[in-house]
Amino acid sequence: MKKIVLMMLVAMVPFLTIAQKRSKKGSDQDIEQVKGLNANVEYMVIKGFEFPIDNEGMDEKELVDITEDVRQIQMKRMIKPQVKLIIAFEFGNQRNKEVSELIRASNSFRSMSAAANAAAERGWEFVSANVLSASGNTTHYYYMKRKK
Repeated sequence: MKKIVLMMLVAMVPFLTIAQKRSKKGSDQDIEQVKGLNANVEYMVIKGFEFPIDNEGMDEKELVDITEDVRQIQMKRMIKPQVKLIIAFEFGNQRNKEVSELIRASNSFRSMSAAANAAAERGWEFVSANVLSASGNTTHYYYMKRKK
């Protein structure tokens, strides 16, 4: 039995060493692409800031009703929040006609989805999103990319 195992090891060593092929060193162009020097991708961040609107313009009867049923008001705010939305597009150092059009149009967007749809129409692809909430204010970050 020992002789058979020894013969198998001797026979398998050449096959195992042949299976490990040496890799070629990459060219300078491949290394630059890995480092991102010749990246063919553009990135953009859409920031959305939500600020709650105060109860201005409500008469005294409505304010009394609010204090009576706070839970109902909180549920209504969760479903349809009364907020002001400010949207900003960040392109880095890039400035061109398309960038200025999106920045000008940012005042007309009433939701983050409208801003993301406008960017998608111009070839931007949604990558990821973050939502941060602090002291009643909510900040949305939508990360977009597109190929040049």
